[in-house]
Amino acid sequence: MNLYFRLLRVFLGSLFERTVHHTSPIERRFRVLPHDLDAFGHMNNGRYLQIMDVARAHWMARTGVASAIRSNRWAPILGGGFIRYRYSLKLWQDYHVRSRLLCWDSQWFFLEHVFIDDRGRHVAVGISRAALRSKGRWVSTSDVASAVHPEAKSPEVPAYVLEWLRLEEEMFRRGGEFRHDPSDTALYRGAA
Repeated sequence: MNLYFRLLRVFLGSLFERTVHHTSPIERRFRVLPHDLDAFGHMNNGRYLQIMDVARAHWMARTGVASAIRSNRWAPILGGGFIRYRYSLKLWQDYHVRSRLLCWDSQWFFLEHVFIDDRGRHVAVGISRAALRSKGRWVSTSDVASAVHPEAKSPEVPAYVLEWLRLEEEMFRRGGEFRHDPSDTALYRGAA
């Protein structure tokens, strides 16, 4: 339930914030609340992914993407993500999330979310990909980009995003045939 309150605060707050360019990083402050904690007293790893949702909504509101979504009746879809944790966040600790658009291809937008604690440390970094749908079809990223910023061009796709997509395809390809065999180390060596 608290995520709905956080989302509501984001959308209400964005009414009083100026719109920024879609390539601008957007920052949003948060605080670790009691219901964010796991049994070990630090922010639950799943909560980071939910906070990425809120940060992504804030980015959409500030860059004008949310307005384009509403006016065109598009539906945003999250297509996956990954996150790397480095430090823990504790109860009542302030932190902020810096979100920025990395790039896009013909279907997906790729965003980066950096969690920064009150000491300036990068606590975690996550990448997510999102797309839009309308009337049962995918909306091309070029249509979305044109609605927000005409003639926008994607920055080059970072190598680590391409590697993530390659590994994801490998995961799905191998998923149906996966079996645990401790003597099979090919997966860990990167062999197909």
